[in-house]
Amino acid sequence: MMILAASSLAVLFAAVSIVSACTLAFLVLTQERKPLSPQGPEAFHRHLDALSSLSRDKVRRQLRDVNERNARDNQ
Repeated sequence: MMILAASSLAVLFAAVSIVSACTLAFLVLTQERKPLSPQGPEAFHRHLDALSSLSRDKVRRQLRDVNERNARDNQ
């Protein structure tokens, strides 16, 4: 009697596990995939607009320094 109860419980557990795995696979496969981050200047400008003015000035300073360094290196 005890063996029958244990095997019934094992079958139930296996069935629940299989149904759960299939449901998870279905959800993963049907999930709409979005790009991780939009590329290009528009995304950079949106990011820059979201910064505080102090942070924005720092980023602009860094960009200016890089541009000046690149201009010197290309001469």
